[in-house]
Amino acid sequence: MRLNSKITYYDDNFRSQIKETALEFLRQLDGLTIFDIRGEDQSRTRVVTTLIHGNEPSGLIACHLWLRSENTPATNLRIIICNPEAARSKPIFTNRYLSNSEDLNRFFNASDDDSRDVALRASMISAAIKEVSPEAILDLHNTSGVSPAFAVAVSEDDNVLDLVSLFTQKLILTGLKVGALMEMSFGAPIATIECGGASEIESHQVAFNGLNRFFMRKDIFDRHANQVQVHRHPIRIELVGDASVGFCHHRLPTTDITLRADVEQLNRQHTPAGEFLGWYNPKNELPLKAVDEQGKDQIRKIIEAKDGCLFARSGLQLFMVTTIPEIATNDCLFYATIE
Repeated sequence: MRLNSKITYYDDNFRSQIKETALEFLRQLDGLTIFDIRGEDQSRTRVVTTLIHGNEPSGLIACHLWLRSENTPATNLRIIICNPEAARSKPIFTNRYLSNSEDLNRFFNASDDDSRDVALRASMISAAIKEVSPEAILDLHNTSGVSPAFAVAVSEDDNVLDLVSLFTQKLILTGLKVGALMEMSFGAPIATIECGGASEIESHQVAFNGLNRFFMRKDIFDRHANQVQVHRHPIRIELVGDASVGFCHHRLPTTDITLRADVEQLNRQHTPAGEFLGWYNPKNELPLKAVDEQGKDQIRKIIEAKDGCLFARSGLQLFMVTTIPEIATNDCLFYATIE
């Protein structure tokens, strides 16, 4: 299966035809799908994107519940369901992207002559956002591991913080460039909302409650910015080369790095200096790097490797820690800010 090059548009009239469950709704979607909903104030439009990753369902679940309601939004809405093909590939809601494709959220900075289907899909999504000159944009995701909700943005101006406050009181302000949608300039405030773990009911509730506020409030820029705690200068911790990672209560002889089995719990708490993280082979060079916003390796500031064990060298706040080997290997182990 490949990402197709068409867009399906629906308006208010389709709302009565939407199936009862999110799974049935997903099966109604054939590729990139856009819902344009009329609001009370038709001079303004707000945009939501979701399902950029097929294993992150909270945004789709929230959009499905809201579309089935009889509510009229405060402004016009454009809801963009970005990658239903990945979500529909078996096992359903478990695949980040199609097996023969790549991560869509790494291609929003692709060049115009990039002919890959994933680059075309990213370009189509960007064009669909620009087309309506939105007053605000939200991109809804789930974290790869068990985690509380937080937001990610490239700006901390008051309008962005107001958007974030609709969902969470925690923001990662990032200068890392990975080709994500939120890095693009649309002339409007934009934030990524990581609603929490994909399998947690609480994450779906966070998505729906925040989305309902975004859709229904006449004024979303109501100066709640001071409620948001900002974590700055995230560092991306990655495997080096073809290094492998596993997760266990003891060191695995089959992987280069073993992170402790409950490492996802560190998403929920401050990690103090000296906290045990896992194991490595002391006979080999540590196959990890920690890339900062300037592209420099800061692994020595993040992790202390001693006698085959890995420890936090500094007080850290960890984000996006996952125990899914595929994501940890092909994307990153986690992000961290030095606190």
